Amino acid sequence: MLRNYLLIAYRNILKSKLFSFVNIFGLGIGMAAFLFIIHYVRFERSYENFLPHADNIYRITYDIYKGSEYVVTDCETHAPMGPMLKEKMPEVVDFVRFFGLDNHQFIQVGDQKFLEGEMYFTDQSVFKIFSLQVLHGKAQNALTAPFQAVLTESHARKYFGRTNVAGEPININKQNYQITAVIADPPANTHLPYTVLLSHPTLLPTRPWYNEQGWNGNNEYTYLLMQPGTNLATFNKKLLDVSLSLKDKLGGSRYTAEPIRDIHLYSNKTYEPSANGSAKVVKFLLIVAGFIILIAWVNYINLSTARAVERAREVGIRKVMGSVRKQLIFQFLSESVLVNALAALLAVSLFQIALPLFRELTGQPLPLRVTADPVFWYLFAGLYISGVLLSGIYPAFVLSSFRPATVLKGKFKSSVHGQYLRKALVVFQFAATVVLIVGMSTVYLQVNHLRTYDLGMNIDQTVVIRAPLRTNDSVFTSAYQSFKNELLNHTNIQGVSRSESFPGSSLVEVNTTSFTRVGQENQENGGYEYYFYSVDADFIKTMGMKLVAGINFEDGAENHDRIIINEEAVQRLGFADAQEAIGQRVTFRTRWPGEPSTIIGVIKNFYHRSPKEDHLPMVFDYVDYPDYFAVRLKSGDTHQAIASIKTTWDQVFPENVFDYFFLDEQYEQQFKSDMRFGSVMATFSGLAVLIACLGLFGLSSYTIVQRTKEIGIRKVLGASVAQIVQLLTSDFVRVVFIASLIGLPIAYVAMEDWLSNYSVRINLNVLMFIVPVATILFIALVTVSFQTIQTALENPSKALKQE
Repeated sequence: MLRNYLLIAYRNILKSKLFSFVNIFGLGIGMAAFLFIIHYVRFERSYENFLPHADNIYRITYDIYKGSEYVVTDCETHAPMGPMLKEKMPEVVDFVRFFGLDNHQFIQVGDQKFLEGEMYFTDQSVFKIFSLQVLHGKAQNALTAPFQAVLTESHARKYFGRTNVAGEPININKQNYQITAVIADPPANTHLPYTVLLSHPTLLPTRPWYNEQGWNGNNEYTYLLMQPGTNLATFNKKLLDVSLSLKDKLGGSRYTAEPIRDIHLYSNKTYEPSANGSAKVVKFLLIVAGFIILIAWVNYINLSTARAVERAREVGIRKVMGSVRKQLIFQFLSESVLVNALAALLAVSLFQIALPLFRELTGQPLPLRVTADPVFWYLFAGLYISGVLLSGIYPAFVLSSFRPATVLKGKFKSSVHGQYLRKALVVFQFAATVVLIVGMSTVYLQVNHLRTYDLGMNIDQTVVIRAPLRTNDSVFTSAYQSFKNELLNHTNIQGVSRSESFPGSSLVEVNTTSFTRVGQENQENGGYEYYFYSVDADFIKTMGMKLVAGINFEDGAENHDRIIINEEAVQRLGFADAQEAIGQRVTFRTRWPGEPSTIIGVIKNFYHRSPKEDHLPMVFDYVDYPDYFAVRLKSGDTHQAIASIKTTWDQVFPENVFDYFFLDEQYEQQFKSDMRFGSVMATFSGLAVLIACLGLFGLSSYTIVQRTKEIGIRKVLGASVAQIVQLLTSDFVRVVFIASLIGLPIAYVAMEDWLSNYSVRINLNVLMFIVPVATILFIALVTVSFQTIQTALENPSKALKQE
């Protein structure tokens, strides 16, 4: 019996090739799009799942307050915090700290030189808490003494050409280390990627200012391994009590804990070790996936029920011949099984072929071997079964309910209820499409707005070079100045500056303090987080910044007790305006202990980070030993300019790696996640429109076939082609209009919520909603009119001969 059902279903598919193609192709595209989005969402939600103790690992973060006013939350905490919590709180099993190094550190193995990032000083407990897989060496002997290093497998091979290098020496920042272990590479789904781990006891001999018992600076990520079953809310109450007991050290700021699994999607704090994802984006993409697959299923329902008149006589004859309704339901469900099976085969093929392209589109290292993942097949099976049931049950029950006497007398017509349902489903399709297109256009306009917004500086035609690692201060100070002077002699270079950081850099490369003292006040004022780094006298000019009050630094002058601040810092420090700040004495405890500095200049606010965030209160002091050179090029041959810069570099710093990047490209990395989200939205919105139009094409085709004789009669009575087209397209135009009225408010609310995440944002206007609706209306009209005009141009005598 089943074989008979499937055979008849196969024949019906071949009989109606157009409708079968629309159903199979639409369902296949919809299922493939759904699988792509679910694959991305699963990856985004899988961060830290590889850790055996993930459910029991918390990260401590630092909420900074100015009095009762919340300022910001920092991911980095004070060095004594981990040991103190382990000692005082029984629910804390162990702790591990990560002290990050600025990008990029100098590594030398023999004659080979490298610049490396994502390096951390860390405690030996990292092996236990993060369950590091040791490939060579022994965990118990690693990271316990000063000048020990642990390499990841890929970087051991990069430096040595092999992985078994435990016990070998390696030179890091002109210091000799011993490699005590080689570990497996961290997986892609972690918020804390690392390449080289250095022993925490190395901090003191390499950084004399470091104090493991001090509370002057919060510079380390602290993770706690908790007792199973620890309640987060209860633990955070205890952390608040601890913070209040340390008020003399923290000044009213406080510690909180967050589960390690929540960091990637729900933590958006300062000094994150890597760019985080967004729970809102994941939620939005899930909604998009739901819209797309529902649109595909709606197509099947619409086309199946629209063909009710054609299938009615078949049902009548079957019932007269003895078929019961249950058999007819199984017959029509078997068609749904077969159509969905063919669509599923198409979907899997598209998914496998296009997965590398989708991975590139999202910029995420999504797994490529998903067919070996049983969860993928469970999801696929669930999608297939849901498709069979949701797209097949209603048509099966509708088609099997026809009365044979009515049908065989030729009195059967499509019910008003059925027509209303089809129109309602088409309204849903296009309402969902309106939401997606408005979302796509909003994302595009917002990203473009951020990229073209006035940054308060000019970073075009600027090359940033990483300065060499210094070993002898006096020698390197002279070399730095010599390099700068030589570059200024080049005809294709118009400016050179030296600095400790640069606009658009990660905040890891910027110093901070929340303790300041203005004037002669004796009491330190815990307050806002101030961001600062050293620059030379040409930095402001090279970066195209504007000095609004005071003067600039002077090369060769005594600048060690002078600072320049921006307008945001003026406001945060409590000055009425920029002019009032000039000449004021300000002490930043963590940078110049007990030594006040004089404000000599105020610069116009600029976006050190992207306009997605508020202006940072910036402070600049004069550079002694820069980490970067910024070179402003004249318009012309960029490649030739880079070549001449490298020639000068090799002459002045022959032992060091020449590494550079263009500042505007580096700065735009901050928009990369937004641009990728926009690309993903555009791709899937386009697919949604395609699927909806396929359904509209099939539905309009069938409608025109049903009204062929009517068209012929109207032409005989004198109706023009334009009048016939207007008659047949008016219903579809009305549907799109109703869909727009439903979809536009939903799109407005969704986009307002998304835009609320941005400090600088576009304002939604009427045009942003009219254009998507007009676009959809145009596509719908083209889809319907193409077939309508073709039918209207035919000889009416041909239409009138049809039975």
